[in-house]
Amino acid sequence: MLHALAAALGGLGIFFAGMHFLKENLKKLTSRRFKLLIASWTRRPLSGVVLGVTAGAAMQSTTAVTFILASMIASGLLTVGAALPIVIGANVGATFLVLLSTLDVQVLVLFVLGITGLSFTFERLANFRTVSAAIFGIGLVFFGLKMLQTGVIPLTQEPWFTALLSLAGASYFLPLLLAIGLTVLAQSSGSVVLVTIALAAAGGLSFEQAMMAIYGANLGQSCQSLLLSAHLRGRPKQMVMFEVLFNAAAAVFLIALFFVEQYGHIPLVEAFVKQLTDRPALQLALVEVTFNVAGAVLMMAARGFVERFLAQHFPTLPDEDDSRPAFLVDEALQEPETALDLADLEQRRLASYLPRCLETARSRPKNGIAILDRQAQNFATLSGTLREFLRGLREAPLSVEGYDRLNKAINRQQWLDGLNETVVDLTRAAQRTDDDPLTRQLIDNIIEGLDAVALTMVEALADPSGEDRALFYQMTRDRGDVMQRLRSAYLAADATLSPAQKGTILIVTNYAERALWLLGQIADQEMILADETEAIAA
Repeated sequence: MLHALAAALGGLGIFFAGMHFLKENLKKLTSRRFKLLIASWTRRPLSGVVLGVTAGAAMQSTTAVTFILASMIASGLLTVGAALPIVIGANVGATFLVLLSTLDVQVLVLFVLGITGLSFTFERLANFRTVSAAIFGIGLVFFGLKMLQTGVIPLTQEPWFTALLSLAGASYFLPLLLAIGLTVLAQSSGSVVLVTIALAAAGGLSFEQAMMAIYGANLGQSCQSLLLSAHLRGRPKQMVMFEVLFNAAAAVFLIALFFVEQYGHIPLVEAFVKQLTDRPALQLALVEVTFNVAGAVLMMAARGFVERFLAQHFPTLPDEDDSRPAFLVDEALQEPETALDLADLEQRRLASYLPRCLETARSRPKNGIAILDRQAQNFATLSGTLREFLRGLREAPLSVEGYDRLNKAINRQQWLDGLNETVVDLTRAAQRTDDDPLTRQLIDNIIEGLDAVALTMVEALADPSGEDRALFYQMTRDRGDVMQRLRSAYLAADATLSPAQKGTILIVTNYAERALWLLGQIADQEMILADETEAIAA
């Protein structure tokens, strides 16, 4: 029995490790080029469905596909209406691995594990390592399933296992609820479906209980998506909620049919899949396919209504377009010099978001943390789009001057990202301060000073003459020493300050010092650019 238990547990561990390998490495393949391919395929709903089926079959995670689409919507690469057919297709495509698991591919799996495992030792194949790791993950999934089945079959003969299963009796709702919980924990409905089929094949579950567990796994996927999307708002939230409604609608429909079939003795889903094949594992795989095809049909039929419903209940936020690029055009990558000009314009726009965070710190509204979270999310989304755009320019045929401009743009982006992170942390610290006059005065002074420098930076980035760049450069000189003296003076000025208040002063001044250093890095580079421009003009 110990050997069987070890085989079952080891198989389960290998299975989940394989699913992790597969998902994490497939995520690495979702480059900007991949996202642009998706955007070009969504002009017609049918093309979107076909693309979704392919993406779902490849990634084996409709949650991953949904959140990739949500990020594309947030960055302006895709509209909600164009993305919905992709989600519909992805749910159907994600059943491919479940169907494949019912085939006898044990010998093929061993070859796959051997070849891909050996490929990790060859440096010449380093460029294909991500693909190899994903394929290796698929091999681990099937190897783990086989071990799990091998271990579970002897366990079903043990008295304690039989007694454990008898606790569920003939209940249909217990497997449903357990599958929902396991899917949320495992973060993969496909994993729970495959384990359910393995348990049913080994005699651990009845066919009807396995059907309900499969429905529960898909419902659990909706619960998982809801938890992961708690921070989303507006259009990206609409995207995730469509996936939630997909599974909910299919589950309500098929669970209703299930009870009609069981208690009304009307042949429906169970009779249909048993008519197609006499192999129980394949029958349950077809139940999973039926669930997702039924959901696809329902959601395609109601797509227009659902889109309007989501837009009404999860409306677009006033500042949502702040996360979308205003100047970046992917076609401009064919003209690298023009693309660099557009990247400069977008970076100026991004820099203008920083004073908004400082305004939140200055005004201290009651919902300041929520406002700050939105501002930080918009900055991060637009910054991510900019970084991908600049990475695309690395492969472009640039002149020597062009590569120098690109390098400066990449450096500026890194400093802007660091500056945003620092300003957000400073603002959070300012929001948490008490009403002590001395502490509040220091923070207000720091924020006013940083705001003046940040506004000058925005003007300097757009200044062709160099005057604002020179002012920006001058404002960032020796500010670190000033901040050190200011911090020391405040900490020693009032003996009545509590340790918590002194800690706040220390934290805020450290953030301000780092922000000034980053502003100084940007100022140094902009001053060099101004000198180079003057030299060329002369």
